[in-house]
Parts: sequence; C-alpha cells; structure tokens
Amino acid sequence: MGRAAPFVAGCICGAAAEYLLDPGAGRRRRHLVRDKAVSRVRHRSRDAVRRAKYAEGVAEGVARRAAHAVHPVQHEEPDDVTLSRKVESIAFREAGTPKGHVSVNAERGVVFLRGQLDSPDQIEALVDAAGAVDGVKEVKNLLHTPS
Repeated sequence: MGRAAPFVAGCICGAAAEYLLDPGAGRRRRHLVRDKAVSRVRHRSRDAVRRAKYAEGVAEGVARRAAHAVHPVQHEEPDDVTLSRKVESIAFREAGTPKGHVSVNAERGVVFLRGQLDSPDQIEALVDAAGAVDGVKEVKNLLHTPS
C-alpha cells in the first residue's frame, strides 16, 4: 500500500481539479460546491444551537428539581374549617369509628372532639388518628362513653 495510496490520492485530486476547473462548466460547478458547503455549515450551526438549547432546558430542569429537593415547598396551614373536615375524613376512616355521634371543631390548629363513642378503645383510636393528621397541633378530647 506504500505506492498505491499516493497514486489514488493524486487521481482523486486530478479528477476534482478537472471537475472544478473545466472551462465550460467549471464555474457553475464551483458555485454549486460552494453553495452546498455553506448550506451544510448553516444546517450544522442550526443543529448545534438547537442541541445547546435542549441541553440548557435539561440542565435547568435538573437544577429546579435539585432546588426543590433541598428546599421543599412549604404548605400553608389549613384554615379551621378545612382542618376539621380533613380530620373528619382521615381520622374517622383510620380509626374505624362512626361519625354520627362525634362533633369535630378546629380553632387555630387545635382540634376539639366532642360526643359519645361505644368504647374507650374507639376514643383512643380516634384521638390518635386525629393527632396524626397534617396541620393538627393539638387534640382536645371531650369524648365519653355511654356509661
């Protein structure tokens, strides 16, 4: 391959020179080659800009996810009505107690449970479940049994 490579390269250069320097059509061919080269550069430039913008968006998304992981969004404290409804829906379901004889009120994060349940175990389960609800600061137990 020592002698063949320079010969092949010389043939390619000669063919290119004949193609581009032809007196009849060489000028048109040179302009076509130039236009295609400029077009390829322009398209590559647009692709590079598009890829850079995509990478920028991905990096921004990663940065925002990381910022939220470090500083989680603080939720507002629910108002009293919302908190009492939340306790009614969550605590009664978790404790497995009936809603009919129990009244739930909330004042500034303190939940008041008033009414009558069948057993002390139901009362304890409801108080524990109400205290576990997000936004509840304290539970005031005013529940009693029938006896």
